[in-house]
Amino acid sequence: MTSFEDLTLATTAHNNAQISAEMLRSFEANLGRVEEIVVVDDGSGESYSAPALSAPVRVIRNENALGFCKASDLALREVRTKYALLADADILFEPGDFAGGYSEFRKGNWAWVNFRQISFQGVPQSAYEQPMMPPLVFAAGNQAFRFWEKFQSGPAEPWAEHRIVEVEAAHSSCTLVNMEAFRAVGGFDPWYWQCQSDVDLSLRLRQNRHRVGIDFGYRVKHDGAGGKGGGPVRVLDLYRSRIYLYEKFHPSSRFYLRPLLLVRHVFELGWFALVALFKKEPRLQLRLEMLKGVLKGYR
Repeated sequence: MTSFEDLTLATTAHNNAQISAEMLRSFEANLGRVEEIVVVDDGSGESYSAPALSAPVRVIRNENALGFCKASDLALREVRTKYALLADADILFEPGDFAGGYSEFRKGNWAWVNFRQISFQGVPQSAYEQPMMPPLVFAAGNQAFRFWEKFQSGPAEPWAEHRIVEVEAAHSSCTLVNMEAFRAVGGFDPWYWQCQSDVDLSLRLRQNRHRVGIDFGYRVKHDGAGGKGGGPVRVLDLYRSRIYLYEKFHPSSRFYLRPLLLVRHVFELGWFALVALFKKEPRLQLRLEMLKGVLKGYR
């Protein structure tokens, strides 16, 4: 069994102990042993029970759920090794050259490196392979985004001697973390609930002259990969978080982003209301919530 020196596997669980256990077992069965495993049980109905593993497991329980971002931040802050692997509960590790990527990660000035992923249905995750869309494209909507997307290319193929490629931002779903760099920027911004917290952290790490990348040499299965959607709560959180992100890193967007989104949602609501006269339109209620959301800051 390969032993990964100075690496802690950090994860969170919320009423998904079985899925979390399968993730932890898959790492040990297919890749090897880490120095320690840290699990934050984020207010599960029943206390988390760790599976039997060769690596020691430390469980920290939140009596009340804090949400993914704060729970992940807590999990990383409990890490006592130099490096961490932050993994979602719905990841499955497959056999492959994880060790090669970990070795390269430790040699360079890498702070945050996500592994390439594929959903359980075979859909690849690719959103992190593009630059963050401009605020105006986001405000204009899906059609403008699809047009803009045609002119974006994925990351360059890695050089022969390298397998990690630098990107603007990388997800937190299965990510190697340099703990010194993570602590230097203050960890996750506690303002976020779930969406965009990893993009925000990536940008702050890069501002601090650390490197953010994706590893081309190893791939994991991830139930949430490939654009898996969410309910209205997640959609509203995405909009709320994106506005906060843009206003933080593109200060000029404070003058136009919210008004443009209000106009966009009014037109969308009118269109879907018209369509609803002729057939059932499930998006009508969501657009109504989005219109309310922009007026209330998407809370």
